[in-house]
Amino acid sequence: MKGMRPLVTVYIPTYNRPCLVERAVKSVINQTYSAIEIIVVDDGSTDSTAEVLKLLMAEYSNLRVFSHQRSKGACAARNLAIENAKGFYITGLDDDDEFLPHRVSDFVAHYNTDYSFLCATSIQVNKTEQLKRLEASSFISWADIKNKNHVGNQIFIERSRLTVNLRFCEEMPAWQDYELWFRLIKEYGTAYRIDNHSYKLDVGSAVDRISTSSKAYLGFCKFIELHKGDLTAAQINNQVVNDLYNRRARLSIFETVSSIRSFYTAKRLFLLLLLTRLPKVYRLLILMADTFYKLLIPKVKKNDS
Repeated sequence: MKGMRPLVTVYIPTYNRPCLVERAVKSVINQTYSAIEIIVVDDGSTDSTAEVLKLLMAEYSNLRVFSHQRSKGACAARNLAIENAKGFYITGLDDDDEFLPHRVSDFVAHYNTDYSFLCATSIQVNKTEQLKRLEASSFISWADIKNKNHVGNQIFIERSRLTVNLRFCEEMPAWQDYELWFRLIKEYGTAYRIDNHSYKLDVGSAVDRISTSSKAYLGFCKFIELHKGDLTAAQINNQVVNDLYNRRARLSIFETVSSIRSFYTAKRLFLLLLLTRLPKVYRLLILMADTFYKLLIPKVKKNDS
């Protein structure tokens, strides 16, 4: 109907995080775009999550809740939400993260079917600071996605594109987001990133929960097993280094040097070395890059206009 705004579904999987999921839901409620349905999937929580979600449903009519009696994992929770979504568009939110108010309206305004999906820059948050994540390009091609997850952990896409064969792989112990983005870009082409820093990403708890665990390595192995036919030897070497970086592997100088295969792997291994052995220097580099970004971007926008 002319003049009506398309419905957007926002899905949130959760498990034993009643306070955090409440914050996540309210960050969606506070969007400047109003045509939104929220689907929370409680993945078998054993605490007060169900009671908190019941109170939230009583307060917000656009919130629906689905539950697993026993935990099946985040991928199964996301797929359940996708199966029950009514929105023309769909996007996700992790229960420990937040949307900034302009996120959904920016996605709807920028959506273009020429791209497989949209994503956006984020703000990395830990206990002491917030840093804007820096990205070199707005476009993420098939060649790009074969080297690294340039997308992040969430996308914005037409729901109809998430067919039965293009959903989260429930066999993946980690790398689940990247694995689906990989297949979507292969199927639909280049993705587009909005530079609006509209997502608060809790990097503190995320690192403790996934990146340093054995699940990360198993996820890497499963990803290579599924997609090695699409990857060159150089791209597989890049993925090996990505896995080391994701797991914060503490390498010796000899191991670091012997793992270098390209400029990309040299850069990632250098950052890994700083991160694991000289974390204060690493943080200083990140802060300097963030400061440079803040100084550069206004000038770029001014020149573009």
